[in-house]
Amino acid sequence: MTAHARFWQVLLAATLAGHVGTAAAQATSTQPREVEARAREAQAAERVAALIAAERQRPRLAGIWRVAAPVAALRTEAGELPPLNAAGRELLRQRQAAAKAGRSEDPLQQCLPPGWPRALWADAPFLLTQAPAKVTLFHQHRHLVRHVFLDGPLQLPKDAEPTWEGLTSGRWEGDALVLETASFNGQQWLDAAGLPQSAQMRVTEHWRLQADGRLTVRVNIVDPVYYREPWSTQVLFQRQPDDTDLPEEECSEALLEYPLREYAPES
Repeated sequence: MTAHARFWQVLLAATLAGHVGTAAAQATSTQPREVEARAREAQAAERVAALIAAERQRPRLAGIWRVAAPVAALRTEAGELPPLNAAGRELLRQRQAAAKAGRSEDPLQQCLPPGWPRALWADAPFLLTQAPAKVTLFHQHRHLVRHVFLDGPLQLPKDAEPTWEGLTSGRWEGDALVLETASFNGQQWLDAAGLPQSAQMRVTEHWRLQADGRLTVRVNIVDPVYYREPWSTQVLFQRQPDDTDLPEEECSEALLEYPLREYAPES
């Protein structure tokens, strides 16, 4: 072998050795990160397995539901008018007087979002899906979709933005699905009769599957702006066939004949 050939052979060997050494060093440096990643994956798998195991023991609320009887005017569980304070009674009186005069200001008639919990007792079906860490409600009424993560008692972030439906967190307490909601904008009514709600309202729901297959939802409302004390109402739901359709519902078409909106065309 000539000196020239030996030179290139040595150079190639050195180059290959350098690559091997670099790869080995990289493998050594990345090994701790891979071990940490696999450990995190294992921990996540254990948490998911625990959630799935617990979910198998819970009532199956999933399905299509509809309120058993339409709710036009809410009453307490005792069948009484909710405990309005002076401000609440006056606001309700004003709204009912306006309705009698043909000037209803019901936000639903203006195609504004139904808000919560009013959407719950709308006379239209909704689909409830149930997973170990989340339940989701898909309403035919105004196309409302409500995502509820089962991450424990509600803890509002400091920068929470008030909305029509508020922010909700859920958890299981025995056989009851418990949902807590707050951070409302306070612009919706609780019912068609005009019961008020404020931005300070907090709502707690207990969802329970009954032995006869029906679903009861107990709704507790705390709103010191318009009510003397907390109060509760209960709503009953009937399970619907699995092939029940949730057809398109377009509210904006009704605005063409709605007299209170400035942008409604003249008839």
